[in-house]
Amino acid sequence: MGIDKRLPYRLGTSEMPPLPVEWDIVDEKFPPKIEKAVAIAKEYLKDETLSVLYIQRTGEEHNTVLIESCYAPNLKDKWLTVIEMIYECLKTEDGLFAELVDHGVHFRHIPEAITTAKVDLHQVVALFDDHEWMTVDVVGWYSPVHQKLWPTIVITARDAGKGSWWSKKIPAVEQFVKDQGVDLQVVLRFLDRMFYHPHRDFYEYSGEFGRSPYDGPQIGRSLGIPNMNGSASLGCRILVEDGSQFGVTSCRSFQQGPGSTQTGLVGLNMQTPSPNDDRIVKEDIRDDEEAKALKVCNLGKILAVSSKPLHTDWCLFEMDRLEFVDKDPKVWAQIKHGNTYHVQKIGRTTRLTKGTIGAYPSLINLQYIEHAQDDGQIIDGQIISVRCIVSPKYADFYLPGDCGASVQDVDSGAILGFCAGYNQGTMVSYMTPMATIIGEIDDVLTSKIKEPKEIQIQHGTRHVEEDQDLQQPANTATFL
Repeated sequence: MGIDKRLPYRLGTSEMPPLPVEWDIVDEKFPPKIEKAVAIAKEYLKDETLSVLYIQRTGEEHNTVLIESCYAPNLKDKWLTVIEMIYECLKTEDGLFAELVDHGVHFRHIPEAITTAKVDLHQVVALFDDHEWMTVDVVGWYSPVHQKLWPTIVITARDAGKGSWWSKKIPAVEQFVKDQGVDLQVVLRFLDRMFYHPHRDFYEYSGEFGRSPYDGPQIGRSLGIPNMNGSASLGCRILVEDGSQFGVTSCRSFQQGPGSTQTGLVGLNMQTPSPNDDRIVKEDIRDDEEAKALKVCNLGKILAVSSKPLHTDWCLFEMDRLEFVDKDPKVWAQIKHGNTYHVQKIGRTTRLTKGTIGAYPSLINLQYIEHAQDDGQIIDGQIISVRCIVSPKYADFYLPGDCGASVQDVDSGAILGFCAGYNQGTMVSYMTPMATIIGEIDDVLTSKIKEPKEIQIQHGTRHVEEDQDLQQPANTATFL
């Protein structure tokens, strides 16, 4: 069976799957062998916080004794002794494994945006570009050594269980960080898919979403295209000097899978709410007013879409409904490298959420994003840089259906970008900067953009307290 010693704060019998893992409790009552193993842990660790679960990891046939305790560097040798004793205790039991892990590793610690710890992530990924990595973020992440959130390079990969990650690649990254004189820990997580294509069946993930998309025209309202899967959120309105106005949302939300193209969306009608929403809310209508609110409205035809939706995801459509004019943000701003920003967004699925934009860009490897395409062509090995958003109050800043929602600076109300994806492995969301999107849209319009206008905002370090009330930003819709 052997002992997995790759991480000092997570020891186990046999090679354990990389985190995160899911499990079910097998039984509240422990077999005699487990009772003996628990007694060993309690006697040698003497930890009052120690807890034990008898579980079965998802996808595995064997059962596991999961022992959670408080790790510290001075306990490294003692932990190894304990797991070796438990191994001797259980090795005659077929199909029964053990895991001794720091109690914080399995908790759902929400990451934190950090403002320091500069490191060139492109140099980092060059150290493991022959592996199937998906994302790299620099965030505050729980550290078993420090027993608190710590500046961390968090790597996600489809092949995170591959031995060379642990024997060569992670040590190489740790050495690189050390040579840079930066105090960062390195964490590897398993990830095989992202909410990077929100047209995927949202209903698998959650049985409902906020009802307020039907409270009237406003940003964040649910959008859809007739006879097409997928839903998105209204991000903003664009007013041009000739008096025309347009709506902006995501085009990638309506991608139909391998071989499809976004250019095929041009000329189709954009509707609100999304036709795909009806099957969820129709059974929860409480009065006639709500029933009227479900009536689908045609907003206008799609005028243009991004030519590279994986890099800059936008969809521009005609929108002549005047009631939208006074309900939308009227300014936008560029984000500066090295600054964090207190932001909020309103979207079709999660509605109003708040978070903090990290100071440094994250990297996404498009090669391993499922159905990763630009205009029907499979992306091969391209890496894009995006800004990540962590949410201290809401674990999920973004979910499928929120794509296209605008991310706004709380103080100024300025649009800083559009929601682009969600990383299930690290619990962070990604954003495409507004400067990139507005530049591409300006190229396809025949009249100059009048609103939103660009403004300059100055920000240094911003920290968002978990219990801090949301403040209504200026120049925005009223969020109800």
